[in-house]
Amino acid sequence: MTLIEIMVVIAILGLIALVAIPTLSGLLDLQQRAAVKELASTYTWLMDEAALRNATFRVAYDLDRSTWKVEVGDPNTVVFSTPEEREEFDEELEDEMKRYTKRELEEGAGADIEEKRGRFEGLTDPAFVTEQELPRGTKIAWVYTPQYGDDGVRPSDQGELEDDEAGTMAYTYIFDDGTAELTVIRIVDEDDDEDGWTLVIEPASGRVRIEEDLVDPTEAMAWLPSEGPSIQ
Repeated sequence: MTLIEIMVVIAILGLIALVAIPTLSGLLDLQQRAAVKELASTYTWLMDEAALRNATFRVAYDLDRSTWKVEVGDPNTVVFSTPEEREEFDEELEDEMKRYTKRELEEGAGADIEEKRGRFEGLTDPAFVTEQELPRGTKIAWVYTPQYGDDGVRPSDQGELEDDEAGTMAYTYIFDDGTAELTVIRIVDEDDDEDGWTLVIEPASGRVRIEEDLVDPTEAMAWLPSEGPSIQ
């Protein structure tokens, strides 16, 4: 090939790249939006199912692997409104468990204490038997509920995990009366935390909304009045 032919080929490849890059960017944006819409539909379905089944659901997020899975459990599951309440509850359970020896625990002693946390298992519904994985190039930036505090839960910086390694987990709950705890989830581009979508699940109305902008979790319910109307 002559030098001119090589330069022509390079120029053509450059033009192809200029056209392809915006297309790939748009495709990734569509994938992000589809992932958020799927999660939104899941929460809406779970709130209906929870009331029908008289069961509590939780969505378990593995933030380091950007996966999520729906689980079902006891309607009496304890859910906390602050991190301090959760820590106090865990400490009380640990103190109760210390009454047993290691052998007694292996033989099943203390099972009733562990059940106070709430026992959950995977669903048999075909759509939720396995973990759901976000599209390639997309990740969960953070998951917020009041039990995790203002910063919510974020992925660790461990890098890629082995199959048997535990990832950073976050749980959000849907209750047996068809309501959910306040939940805010941010899904973003793997390489750009500013580019993404926010999913907000409102506790009082059960409304599930998708926002393109970043939502401050602590202000997600700022639209609610601080006081109820006065009755004359």
